[in-house]
Amino acid sequence: MLFQTIEFLYFFLLLVLVMLAAKANTSKKTWLLLFSYGFYMFWNPAFIFLLLGTTIFNFFTGKLIANSSTKKKWLILTILTNLSLLAFFKYYHFLEDNLFFILRFFGHQPSWTSLNVLLPIGISFYTFEVISYNVDIYKGDTKPASNLIDFALFLAFFPRLVAGPILRPNDFISQLKEKKDLNYDSKYLLLFIKGLFKKIIIADNLTTFADFVLNSPENYPSIVIWVAVLCFTVQIYCDFSGYSDMAIALAGFLGFHFPINFNRPYFAISPSDFWTKWHISLSSWLKDYLYIPLGGNRGSALKTYRNLMLTMLLGGLWHGASWNFVVWGGLHGFILVVYRILSLDKKFQKLTNPFLWVIAWFIFQYFVWISWISFRITDFDKMLIAMKKFVLFDFNFQIQNMGLGRLNFFSTLLFLFGFMILHFISYKVNGFENYINRMSKKAQIMSFFILGMIFFFLWPLKEAPFIYFQF
Repeated sequence: MLFQTIEFLYFFLLLVLVMLAAKANTSKKTWLLLFSYGFYMFWNPAFIFLLLGTTIFNFFTGKLIANSSTKKKWLILTILTNLSLLAFFKYYHFLEDNLFFILRFFGHQPSWTSLNVLLPIGISFYTFEVISYNVDIYKGDTKPASNLIDFALFLAFFPRLVAGPILRPNDFISQLKEKKDLNYDSKYLLLFIKGLFKKIIIADNLTTFADFVLNSPENYPSIVIWVAVLCFTVQIYCDFSGYSDMAIALAGFLGFHFPINFNRPYFAISPSDFWTKWHISLSSWLKDYLYIPLGGNRGSALKTYRNLMLTMLLGGLWHGASWNFVVWGGLHGFILVVYRILSLDKKFQKLTNPFLWVIAWFIFQYFVWISWISFRITDFDKMLIAMKKFVLFDFNFQIQNMGLGRLNFFSTLLFLFGFMILHFISYKVNGFENYINRMSKKAQIMSFFILGMIFFFLWPLKEAPFIYFQF
C-alpha cells in the first residue's frame, strides 16, 4: 500500500475515525498496532508471522538482558538470531550465488536445488531497530518496554515500518506514555504535500529516462549518460526524502514526533558533511552501533581509516544483496579516508569565499554523482562503461535515432532544472512548508491551486514503488 494511492487514503481515513472514537490511551495504541499490522499485510500477509516472531522474541530477550546475570550472552544470542534472520531472507541468494561461483571456479558443479526466498519488506529497518533496542538495554541507556503492545508498536508503526526512518527506542517508546491525540497542525499537511510532490512529480517523472539509459549505458554518448546520472541523483533523493517527509507528517498527525531524515545533502561540500545530511537515521545508527564499537577514531590513524572503510562497506551491503552496493559503500569509505588524511573536511567548512566554496562543492558532489552509478547499475561491465563515459566526456551531442526522442530528452532536462531551482529556493527560505505557513490566506489559496494543477497534469500514469522498499 503506497502513500500516494487511493487505497491508502481510505485506510488512513478509517484509522482517523477509529482514533477519534477510541478514548483510552491503551485502546488508541492497540488500534494503531492493529492498523499497522494490516498495512504491513497488504504486501504479503505471510510475513506478518516473521514480524510477530521478531517482536515476541526481542521483547522477552530484552527483559533477560536487563535482569539476567548473563546479560552479555543473551545480547550476543539476540544479535546473532536477528542477523541470521536478516541474512537468510535478504542475503540467501547472494551468498548462494557467490558460493556457486567459488565451487565452479574450483571445478565443482553444485547439484542442490535453490530455495525461492522472498525478501520481507522492511526487514532491514526493523532488524536494526531491535539490535539498537537490545544494545541500549545492555548499556543501560534505555529500559525494556513495559508491555508487549508498546514494543510491538515500536517495531510495526506503519508510517516508517517499511522504509524508515530507523528509530531508537528512546525516540519512540517514551512517546507512548503520553495520550495519543490527533494533531491538526497544518505543518504536517504541508510536509506531506511536499513529500508527495518530491515523489510523484519529480522522482517518478525522472524514473523512465534514468532507467531507460542506465539499463543499457553502452548505447548512449556521454551527454546522455550525464543527464541519466543526474536524473537518478535527483530521483533517489526525491523518492526517499519524499517518503521520509510523508512518514514524518503522518506520524505527526497521529501525535508522534520523528526526527528529520534528510537535510539537503546535495549542498554538502565534504563526505562527513554529506553523511550528517543523507539518511540521517541510518548514518547515525552506523556510527553509534558499528563505527564506535569498532574503535571509532580512538586508536591509531590506520585503525580509524579501517573503521571508516568497514562501516561504509557494511553500510553499502545493508542496502542490498549485491556487490555493486559494496562498491558504492567502498567508494564512500575511500573518500571519507582521503578527506580525513588531507584534513579537507575542516578546511572546506571554514571556506568563506563563494567561488572556493562552489569549487569544493563541485569536487565532492561530482564524486557523489559517480558513486550513484555504482549504486544504480548492478552489472559491473555496464557500470564501468557508464563511469568511463561520465568521466571521459566524448563530446558527442547526437541524440537522434537512440530511442529517446527529443521531447523526452528536453522534458527531462526541464524536470532536472525545475528541481534545482526549487531545491535552491527551499534552501534559501528554509523549507517551502515553513514559507507557505507564513503566507497570507490569499497567497496560500493561490499556491494550493497551482500545486493542484501541477499534480493534475504531471501525475504519472503508472504507480512506482518507493526505491527503498527493496532494502
